[in-house]
Amino acid sequence: MHLFPFQLVNVFAESHFGGNPLAVFTDAEGLDDAAMQAIARQFNLSETVFLFPSSKAAARLRIFTPSYEMPFAGHPTLGSAAVLHRLGRAGDDFVLQTEAGPIPLTQRDGVFTLQANAATARPSGLGLADTAAMLGLAEADIVAAPEWLDTGTEQLLVRIASREAVLAARPDPQLFMQRATLQPGRSVAYLWHEGDNVATVRLFFEQHGAVIEDPGTGSACANLGGWCALNGRHPLAWRIEQGHAIDRLNVLQLSVDAAGRVRVGGRVIFVASGVFELPDS
Repeated sequence: MHLFPFQLVNVFAESHFGGNPLAVFTDAEGLDDAAMQAIARQFNLSETVFLFPSSKAAARLRIFTPSYEMPFAGHPTLGSAAVLHRLGRAGDDFVLQTEAGPIPLTQRDGVFTLQANAATARPSGLGLADTAAMLGLAEADIVAAPEWLDTGTEQLLVRIASREAVLAARPDPQLFMQRATLQPGRSVAYLWHEGDNVATVRLFFEQHGAVIEDPGTGSACANLGGWCALNGRHPLAWRIEQGHAIDRLNVLQLSVDAAGRVRVGGRVIFVASGVFELPDS
């Protein structure tokens, strides 16, 4: 029997039962890709992260959803940072290695912040009417044609005309899988509206034919910052609120400095720890 320690944390949490849950395997040496995917499916969280030694960073991260591996995701990166910091394996300024490249991180007064990669953008080809139908909204609720943004994980960003419309969205699964798809099994859209430096956001993704809502999405927040940087909307400091519609509040801190550098941060609350038992093969 092989034993693998893990910790459970809530990322972007303002209360003990808020935020986005994450399992962090603190010493994943000995696990192959199939085992990591199976463990992620067992936990059935948005993501499960596995930490490996790195000669270039405090740790190397492998991030898995229940269905596939991701090159980068925000809440696993920040959750891993908090776990490493608590274990004394990272200081207040450090780097984590992801499949999308190195990610600089800081810890200040209990807030962990990552600096995202520079963004790229491309048109989606979707019109306002098609986007509205996909999301169960009126055409007037869509501000502009959606775009694909990528600071490490590519996602479809949809700017919405009001907070109320963001919260009212009810995606049509069939249309969602037709119009928000990067590749088979990978459909994702991030809805956002900002007013008075507070953005209300929701992220939807497809899993096994159903459209699921994520409680808190750091990679999408980074992509939103990337959109702002590419469109000259900086410097800025926004409070990002996610999870209202599923009664699981997440609060993210998004900043874009005068040079267009994007940073995403939040608080992490530790809730449990344990050991995963894996039988000998």
